[in-house]
Amino acid sequence: MEYFFQNLKNNIDFFLRRKARFSKKNYFVENEEKEGLFLTEQSAQREQTLFEKYNLSELKSNSTRHNYLENLYTIDVLDNALALDSQVDLSVLDVGCKNWFYAKGEYFFFKKYCQKLKLDGIELDVNRLYSNFYTRAEVAKFYMKNLPAATYIAGDFLELNNKYDYLIWILPFVVEYPLIKWGLPQKYFKPEKMLEHAFESLNSGGKILIINQGEVEYEAQQTLCKKLNIPFTPLGEITSEFLSYKIPRYGIVIHKNHA
Repeated sequence: MEYFFQNLKNNIDFFLRRKARFSKKNYFVENEEKEGLFLTEQSAQREQTLFEKYNLSELKSNSTRHNYLENLYTIDVLDNALALDSQVDLSVLDVGCKNWFYAKGEYFFFKKYCQKLKLDGIELDVNRLYSNFYTRAEVAKFYMKNLPAATYIAGDFLELNNKYDYLIWILPFVVEYPLIKWGLPQKYFKPEKMLEHAFESLNSGGKILIINQGEVEYEAQQTLCKKLNIPFTPLGEITSEFLSYKIPRYGIVIHKNHA
């Protein structure tokens, strides 16, 4: 009963969003100059390292200042958390990608390590409307522009049966309150099924990078992995020169050993 009325409202709103599908079209923001963006020597040096390593000229010349930082943060986290070897093909899924404002960060990171990249992002609540009257899906189209390997999937992750080499999962719902607060119906709170399905979606030798918000969710995530006998490595607090969050973020890497 704790969330009864909020859940009732969430169910109604979610139903209406799925039915209405209203959105302005052709979301667009202008590129902004990046001069003076990095205020410390450490952040400037790290940006230069990542810029050269992952060939970020297209990203830097086609982004707002803040979105450039968001994508640098994404690349920085991936670069620190995952060690990849070069290969011919790579398949990657971002679970719960929202409007996928960091799609280029994922794309340029993984593209460095393969000849052919398949990058998918899946989002359940694609018709959530922002104050500017664009939906998540419409905004995602802009951030995916010029990424031929990227596909935005509208749907429930539990109904997606593809196999991937890597899954990126940022702020999964491992405790109930955040899901209710973000406006999703309570019936979608299925942390065990979601994690089991994520692990089953991995190719042999694949990995899942999970980023949790706050120590409570971080502990809940690890407890869930242990309960399901899913092997993982805790990364501790996730930090970056480019962005910091009011509530600290923590990471784990799940690994599926070769058969």
